[in-house]
Amino acid sequence: MTSYDLLIVGSGPAGLATASHARDNGLAYALLERTDHLADTIDSYQARKFVMAEPVMIPARGELPFEAGSRESILDAWQRHVAEKQLNVVFNAEVKSLEKKTSGFVVKTAAGAVYEAKNVVLAMGTQGNPRKLGVSGDSLPHVRYRLVDPAEHQDEDILVVGAGDSALEIAIALSDENRVGLVVRGSEITRANEILTREVLSRQAAGRMTVWYNATVREVFEGYADLTVRGDVTRVPAELIFLKLGADPPRRFFEAAGIRYSGDAKDARPILSPVHESSVPGLFLIGAASGRDLIKLGMNQGWEVVEHLMGREVEPADEAVLKERLPFWSGSVRERIAAIRSRVPLLAAADEQQLRDTFLATRVREYRDGETIIRQNDYTNDFLIIVAGRVALFRQPEQSQSEVRIAELTAGNFFGEMSLISGRRRTATARAVGETRMIEIPRKAILKMLASAPRAKALVDQAFLLRAFGGYLFPGVPEALLGELVDKAVVQTFGKDAPVFKQGDHADAFYLIRNGMVKIAKKSGDKEVVLSYLVAGNFFGEAALFSDANRTASVTTIFPSDLIKLSKRDFDAFLAAHPDLREAPLRKLEERRIAGLIAEGTPGSGNILGDLIREEVVMGTQTLLIDEHRCIRCNNCIRACEGVHDDGQARLSLTGIKLYNLLAPNSCWQCENPLCMLDCPPDAIARDPRGEVYIKSNCIGCGNCERNCPYGNIFMVHKEPSRSVFSWIKALFRKEAEPSAEQTVAVKCDLCRGISGGPACVRGCPTGAAIRLTPEQYRETLEEIVISRGER
Repeated sequence: MTSYDLLIVGSGPAGLATASHARDNGLAYALLERTDHLADTIDSYQARKFVMAEPVMIPARGELPFEAGSRESILDAWQRHVAEKQLNVVFNAEVKSLEKKTSGFVVKTAAGAVYEAKNVVLAMGTQGNPRKLGVSGDSLPHVRYRLVDPAEHQDEDILVVGAGDSALEIAIALSDENRVGLVVRGSEITRANEILTREVLSRQAAGRMTVWYNATVREVFEGYADLTVRGDVTRVPAELIFLKLGADPPRRFFEAAGIRYSGDAKDARPILSPVHESSVPGLFLIGAASGRDLIKLGMNQGWEVVEHLMGREVEPADEAVLKERLPFWSGSVRERIAAIRSRVPLLAAADEQQLRDTFLATRVREYRDGETIIRQNDYTNDFLIIVAGRVALFRQPEQSQSEVRIAELTAGNFFGEMSLISGRRRTATARAVGETRMIEIPRKAILKMLASAPRAKALVDQAFLLRAFGGYLFPGVPEALLGELVDKAVVQTFGKDAPVFKQGDHADAFYLIRNGMVKIAKKSGDKEVVLSYLVAGNFFGEAALFSDANRTASVTTIFPSDLIKLSKRDFDAFLAAHPDLREAPLRKLEERRIAGLIAEGTPGSGNILGDLIREEVVMGTQTLLIDEHRCIRCNNCIRACEGVHDDGQARLSLTGIKLYNLLAPNSCWQCENPLCMLDCPPDAIARDPRGEVYIKSNCIGCGNCERNCPYGNIFMVHKEPSRSVFSWIKALFRKEAEPSAEQTVAVKCDLCRGISGGPACVRGCPTGAAIRLTPEQYRETLEEIVISRGER
């Protein structure tokens, strides 16, 4: 039996980095690899795959070479490193058992070899345990787990299942020459690298790839597959299916070796010390199996384990960066995180490593007394946690010029969950009460954390429901009471154009829109009259709570939507226990009833609203409309637009969608969900908190935004060449050619951002034909300019 100071299992980047550093420090070691080659996970990447060196802000430690590059270049560098250092790698040595003894560990391989070591590092990864679909047909020969070479596939219908980096990379690699569909279980892509996500969304917007959200594979057949998409079954062609659902660590093997986990859940992590030591002294766990699946992080772990074994104090590689991110606390990062977790229950529901990853993307800010943190109707979407001080929340009701104070939150609480979940504007204004300190977490970072920390996600979901019910039905009611109602609510998912209920159905429930959009319509003879449309954060069906009458209107989703349903029975039971709370929802019901009567009294505007929904004009938050009865074709709107922009280019064209006497010209609508922002390589498209989407001066003219806009409201133009009078005269006499225009750039309406007085096109219209409308103004304004003038 051979005895070592250190035995390493797995020759991926984490294992190789450990072996290299062990050799340099004079440790007797061996590296066991179950295959006949190095780094099986990297070796299994598709040919020529570009491998990123993330996270960029964390330095790589140790001697093992690694920088972003192709799969082939990285494997070649590692093979040369192993050869040059003559690292002790034993191939075809699959470990079958690991046993703790008094003197250390005894490891046995499938080939019958026995090794003894004082310490063991498990860096075996998860490549050998890919997750399967678990549905009928998932073992058919066209269902695969690895793409060998994208060049081998042309003109095929291919389905990729998964939403991580590997899934997106495969989908992108195949979409140039094939018809590719990507199946995403959630409502958006949250865990993948931002660059890959943007590329997928760009290709989806350009029609080069199909993305199925809120989707799972129901059954696999030869040549096609059935998907369940938001509850509906959809059949899609699939000559090939690539499954990239992640992989499971060999938990049974780990637990047999004595390693303890944080819980029984499938996604529970092993319990590890700051130096990656498991619950078994001398047994270390690094790399993907420890939950750190990025190459650089695994390599750093291996280096840190050897440093620890050599008796040297180890500071994590992210320590310096995180100390900068958390400047208002003292001690090590671990001590700082512990102090924060002790004050914030939400963060206490995530483990230290999850928080270290999250805090890499956060910032901590201090606010003075009375300073505004967020504003109602802003488009910011950071998630905010109060770590010191207090925050007062204010809401300005519709048709009111004054704010109403609705709540005060103390340290340890959070807010911003409404915008996080619904994707809508801020629903309230938040101001600091006294000196206040906030942790501000970007949307993607908090979504990633919540996806891996189910207890934290449950707290956010519960807060959303409590505040939604409190904000819309029971303002001012303590959350402790509303918790009884929240426990009874259920979330239902509906696809696009799906009926929620129909006119005449028995009314048995109330609904709150968690995300998405619905329309409310009534039958008038053989026509459908749209009464209104509602976006996330609104409610409907409230009449059912106080009456046994049938539904008086139909509700249909406009886009895929998640709805929170509360049954009449549960609501009645709640009010029976708290009869003094009945008055507030009754007032809301009466307000909605009166609004409904007004809408029914102008059915023509309902028809127009239905047309706007069909044309998706309702996606805009600031839509330009022109009343053609008033328009005298003077083109002042065009000239005004040209005049206020330094480049002299107009941001609108008098073409577009025509409805009755209305023209929705080709001019940016400032969409609720701007697809133009999905794939801008230099990040030249930005959105102001107030909603204006604008293009910065670093535009490179790639045209992605123009292609991604489905409404034709972005234009690619040549900048006017700058020219002096002298150069013009010189060219005239020498008969020189006109100077060529500079590069093509994108232009779009920015609502005359930064110019006082509002959009120049509206100000420059001599007859008042040009108007800008928000969604809240549609019905009233359309009634005036279409109905009252006799067009309908």
